[in-house]
Amino acid sequence: MKKLYLLFLAVMTIFVFTACDNGQNPENSNENIPPEINDTPGVPSVFSFKMGEVNIEMDEDISAIIGKLGEPLGILEQPSCAFDGTDRIFSYPGVQIYTYPKGDADHIHTIGFFDDSVFTTEGKIRLGSNIQAAIDAYGNDYKYETGMYTFTRGLTFLEFLVDDDIIIGITYRLHLDL
Repeated sequence: MKKLYLLFLAVMTIFVFTACDNGQNPENSNENIPPEINDTPGVPSVFSFKMGEVNIEMDEDISAIIGKLGEPLGILEQPSCAFDGTDRIFSYPGVQIYTYPKGDADHIHTIGFFDDSVFTTEGKIRLGSNIQAAIDAYGNDYKYETGMYTFTRGLTFLEFLVDDDIIIGITYRLHLDL
């Protein structure tokens, strides 16, 4: 199980740093994608992650988050081949926040869990939880593919990587039309 989790982290890092441009300018790529309408009362229209008292939204400027959470434990930088500028990964206890350059700022596109000290905002699901707990919390409207359960709200995804019904990877992700 540990090997599969490490593979998941490696794939996420490779995904972030190797996405390549298809010749279009993705600067405002989400503007042409209509958001899904959520008609369920009391259910947010997008996924967001809460770390302590700080709510983190996909596509939010990371500087606002750093101002609330404090300086990260570390920052990994790589020139972006999908955007003009630098992709960055900001490490905080239990999570990594992946950003992409947008205008003069770094905007959040992915949050990945890397230990069981953090949990999802709504369902309180953490690494090591049973996938049934996630289904109970988020419903049966998910896509399943090769060990990955993907829940969708608007332009955001909440993904659970599973091995033998145990969650070994959790990712919040923004849909970026590259």
